Amino acid sequence: MISGKEKERELIVKLSKENKTCREIAAILGTNKSKVSYWISRSRKNTCLSDLPRSGRPSMLSKRKLKKVYSTLREEELTAKCAGFSSKKVAELLQKITGKSYSMRHVRRILKKMDIALITPRPFHIKNNPKNVAKFRREFKKNFHGNTWTTNLLPSMR
Repeated sequence: MISGKEKERELIVKLSKENKTCREIAAILGTNKSKVSYWISRSRKNTCLSDLPRSGRPSMLSKRKLKKVYSTLREEELTAKCAGFSSKKVAELLQKITGKSYSMRHVRRILKKMDIALITPRPFHIKNNPKNVAKFRREFKKNFHGNTWTTNLLPSMR
């Protein structure tokens, strides 16, 4: 299956073979001239218009493991009837599933990769009762350990 990027690149090459200039192609496609000239020159070098493999260390977590982590977090969030879960709890779960320990920064990156939103409690709102706010702050300080994350905002990993 050809992606939208590859279709655009094929169209750039096709228009260049019809003797259109880079500026004309860029105007037709609504993109910039440098992108057009890059793909024309690349098509002359080789016929591959798809993205080249990226350098860098591959992720230790497969998509299957990420889905397992997400579903486990979702189940725990629904059964515990809580607003979310902490980064520390996710790190413990990752260690249990993968057998490797992750830093808090890496756990946050993984959560962001899974489209899980970081929730921050609001300390004040116009409609809040000051007595209830004070009670919430006391209870929250007792129970709060680091960042709290939630899965119910973006259901993309289901």
